[in-house]
Amino acid sequence: MKFPRFLVLGFIPVILANCASVVSDDDTVTSIETVPEVARCELTGKDFVKAVNTPASLELPSSAAPITLTCSAEGYLPTTEDMDTAADGWILGNILLGGVVGIAIDAARGAGQKYPPKVTVVLEPGEFDDLAARDAWYDNRRDMLMTKWETAMLTVRTNCNQVEGGKDCPAEMEKVEAARQVELDKLEARRNDARVRLR
Repeated sequence: MKFPRFLVLGFIPVILANCASVVSDDDTVTSIETVPEVARCELTGKDFVKAVNTPASLELPSSAAPITLTCSAEGYLPTTEDMDTAADGWILGNILLGGVVGIAIDAARGAGQKYPPKVTVVLEPGEFDDLAARDAWYDNRRDMLMTKWETAMLTVRTNCNQVEGGKDCPAEMEKVEAARQVELDKLEARRNDARVRLR
């Protein structure tokens, strides 16, 4: 028995719309590392609490996002980072092929949302030997943040150009640039407040 062609084609978006739910798991295995190498980290999210000693690798449920990661070690200030999920390639496929149906299915189940495979938390020293040591540490940290935000900008630019001709790129880029500036300003404020050992 042959099916009318429009019926066969009509099923394709529905099948593709379910791809993320089938292929993508709702959990992400994430490695957590710290500088210094050994630290105690507490993770808190929606209905999720976990404490680990680094280095560690653990499964994180996408439903807990965003997760706040607070790490501490002797001689260092407690340092907090936020981890959030991001859509993997299957969600993009749903947007392009499955339309609203695919997005609704994945949003309801939390499928296709992934944490980074590795997170490194750099703890700030509680005290520096001198101003030169302080500035060297914060300059290095600033370089690391700049690299992170350059990668974020590239990701946003690439993704928004793939959907609807990139018409939302300027607004999205402004958001990323604003977030970058906030983080850099906070870093400089911590530099000014850092303790320097008196000699």
